[in-house]
Amino acid sequence: MKRTNKRGIYRVTRRGPALAILLCGMAAIGLLTGLAGKAVQVAAQPARHPIYSVETPEKKVALGINCAWDNEDIERLLETLDQYNVKASFFLVGDWCDRYPDSVRQIDAAGHELGSHSDTHADMTKLDREGILREIRVSNEKMKALTGKAPTLFRPPSGAYNNQVIELIEAEGLFPIQWDCDSLDYRNLTPDEMQQRIFKKLRNGSILLFHSGAKYTPAALPQIIEAIRGEGYDFVMVSELVHPRPYQVDFEGRQHPIKQNQDTSKTN
Repeated sequence: MKRTNKRGIYRVTRRGPALAILLCGMAAIGLLTGLAGKAVQVAAQPARHPIYSVETPEKKVALGINCAWDNEDIERLLETLDQYNVKASFFLVGDWCDRYPDSVRQIDAAGHELGSHSDTHADMTKLDREGILREIRVSNEKMKALTGKAPTLFRPPSGAYNNQVIELIEAEGLFPIQWDCDSLDYRNLTPDEMQQRIFKKLRNGSILLFHSGAKYTPAALPQIIEAIRGEGYDFVMVSELVHPRPYQVDFEGRQHPIKQNQDTSKTN
């Protein structure tokens, strides 16, 4: 789930987003003690949310792969994706791009999408405005230098964000992206265990989370792709799944298009 503290910081744990709704609502009202010793309610800034999933009537999902560790399994992952004709969204850390520039070019040449996962995998909620912008801009510049393409997606490291992080991501013209189906592959779950986790929350517009460098991900992808397609879903890249601007994100992190004259007071 996302967790909030008094500083308005939201961090992803691995139990899902439900409790975040309650916690964010509780954080929206602060209590101050007046001179007369009476409690006064003060409304805080509404919580902003990244995109965890997308509202759509179509049976389509997006496969996201974070790259922050090594590149030893990149070729195998790309071979699997090519075999199944799946285009994925790879979220790259700038430092990873520095270490493995050929892998960055290889992912791009295979027709997959590159998104930013920051420059140094820093906790964005612990940075000031200038630090956040540096993490966004430097990582984007590195990918553009290697591929000629600037990312349009940004995934905060460790899923940690606050209002300022979301606002600055969007101000840079990027979509802030999370996930609603976490494989937990980094915990060395077996392929069957990963599949069970994915299918617990899989629905139209889901965004799946995997990692390069995770022990069993290369072995798990074929069976998970086959199982998801067996349920009638198509795979698209995240940029093909999200709604264009203007859009709104509800308290569950689900993205919706904005309709004309629609009241957005309860969403981003």
